[in-house]
Amino acid sequence: MFRQRLNWKLQRIQRQLEEQLDTFLNLWRGTQVKTRMCPSCRALVDTGETYCPHCHERLGRRAVGIGKFLQNLVPNFAPVSYVMLTLNFLLFVIVFASQRESTGQDLRAFLMGGSIRSIVQWGGDAALFVSQGQWWRLISAIFIHIGVIHLLFNSYALIFIGPLLEELLGRERFLVIYIGTGVLGFVVSNVYYPPVHVTAGASGAIFGLIGAGIILSRKWAAWGSMLKEQLVHWAIYGLGYGLFIGANNAAHFGGFLSGMGIAYLLRNPALSTSRVESLWRVLYWIVSLLTIASLALACLSGMSS
Repeated sequence: MFRQRLNWKLQRIQRQLEEQLDTFLNLWRGTQVKTRMCPSCRALVDTGETYCPHCHERLGRRAVGIGKFLQNLVPNFAPVSYVMLTLNFLLFVIVFASQRESTGQDLRAFLMGGSIRSIVQWGGDAALFVSQGQWWRLISAIFIHIGVIHLLFNSYALIFIGPLLEELLGRERFLVIYIGTGVLGFVVSNVYYPPVHVTAGASGAIFGLIGAGIILSRKWAAWGSMLKEQLVHWAIYGLGYGLFIGANNAAHFGGFLSGMGIAYLLRNPALSTSRVESLWRVLYWIVSLLTIASLALACLSGMSS
């Protein structure tokens, strides 16, 4: 009796695994499809087309390959948002591991951040170093966080806001706004604070997304008023909390205002021309390469100190 029951359970597990494997295979086969349907005239067109050859309607970009597989597997998958999130956690682990002392101070460093020296060592921002030619700190500091509480707060905000804006704007505009407002936030911070003031974190970029989202929700009527109110509440709570704990509110305000300014100047991607889209792709790759270079220089600085 026991043997029969065991065999039945094993067969059931085997069937479940086979069904799961078939699901993954079907999702992967879906990434190999070479045609798509035009949302305007319902004609089948090649996935590489940017305009429908039948009705000349502009077609949005579709993910392919691994990106399409992940999008099918996780419907709300937003690649740039999750890459930014992953880099935040990866840099936090690297910085924390580099300054571990195997003492009771490790817990405090984990929760509230390590020494100012370690933040500078791994790419934190300070006007003094930027003025000496270390421009990359304006970007690398976006990915450095001062303690796990700081990291989790920014990560929660990025998970909530990032995929929404990335879906609305596309990955090119989203990345440029995220990195651009983060950099502008640190520029404002460097002007406001003394040259030796050290700061880091994605808060300026997060506030940039919030500011952009508030403007876009009014400008394009793309979202409901309820979500716009939530973004306004995020801004109020974030700025208020920053004042209460003495955070870098100069960077917060700088990111927030620059995000609003950029969003105000943006045209709706659905009405964009192919030339404008090409420009955004160029900006996307420039920002990507600058980010990679900045993180590489930050890691070299950290490992050499």
